[in-house]
Amino acid sequence: MSSEDYLLEMCSGRAAWTVVPDKVNEIDLQAVSAIIENEGWSCTLRNRLCYTFAGEDVNITLYPSGKLLIKTDNREIASQIAQHHVQVWLSEY
Repeated sequence: MSSEDYLLEMCSGRAAWTVVPDKVNEIDLQAVSAIIENEGWSCTLRNRLCYTFAGEDVNITLYPSGKLLIKTDNREIASQIAQHHVQVWLSEY
């Protein structure tokens, strides 16, 4: 599935989705992480390769490229998070 701002692809195994923003190639992981955490997500891992977050029913992984991995098999939830990721979390990019 795609929209004008990002590509949303199901990963093999059908247990996760990848969000690839169209116009973002690199982000500041710390800055975007602060926005995500302020919305109630708990950061469970921070390293130079990725940051992972735990939500109520979904876990996500954020990469320096701006890509986001959403660990859910629910397309509707993945789509909502993907749209929020591009429009809110990456709004500065």
